Amino acid sequence: MSQKEKDSSADKIMQAALDVIAREKISGVRMRHISEEAGMSQGILHYYFHTKKELLSKLLDYILHQFKKERDIDFAKSDGTPIGKIHAFFEEKKRSIKNRKLEYIQFDFWVQGTSDPELKEKIQKSYLNWRYNLYEVIQEGVDAKDFTASRAEGVPSMIVSLLMGAAVQYLIDESAFKLDQYMVQAEEMVLNYLRGN
Repeated sequence: MSQKEKDSSADKIMQAALDVIAREKISGVRMRHISEEAGMSQGILHYYFHTKKELLSKLLDYILHQFKKERDIDFAKSDGTPIGKIHAFFEEKKRSIKNRKLEYIQFDFWVQGTSDPELKEKIQKSYLNWRYNLYEVIQEGVDAKDFTASRAEGVPSMIVSLLMGAAVQYLIDESAFKLDQYMVQAEEMVLNYLRGN
C-alpha cells in the first residue's frame, strides 16, 4: 500500500470517526461503528489504530489541526495588522461555532479529558498554543503602538474565555443571543481595552 493510499484511508477513518462521534458521542462509540461508517473491516481499522484510545488521541490531534488550519486561512485573508489578526481569531471561532459538529465533539473531548490524562494534556497544550498565538499578535500591536503595553497581559486568556463562552452558550441555546453581534461586540471590547479606551 502506497503512502498516499495510507493517508487516504487514515483520513477516511478520521471522517468516519467524526460522523459516528457526532451521532453517538465518545462514550457510545465502538471501533465497529467507525469501521462500518468508513466502509472497511475492523481488521483494516485496527491496522491503522490498534485501540479506541489511540484512535481518539489521533482524532483529537486531527480536530485541533483543523481549528489551526482554519485560523491560518483567516490570518492569510486578514490585512496582516495585529487588529486584522485578532479579527481572524474571532472569525474562525464564529465559523466553527456555526458549523457545530467539531465544537460539539471538542466539548465531548473536554469531558473525556477529565478522566484521561493524555487527552487532558493535549487539550491543555492546545489552549496554551492558542493563548501564545494571541500573545504574539497582541505583542505585535504593542510594538506598533496600536495597543497599550500595560493592558496586554491577561488578554489572551480573556479572548479565549469570550470565544469558548460564546461556544458553550450558543450550542446549548442559540436563541440566547445573536452570535454575529456577540462576536462584533466582544472584539470591539477587547480592542478598546487594548487601546486603553
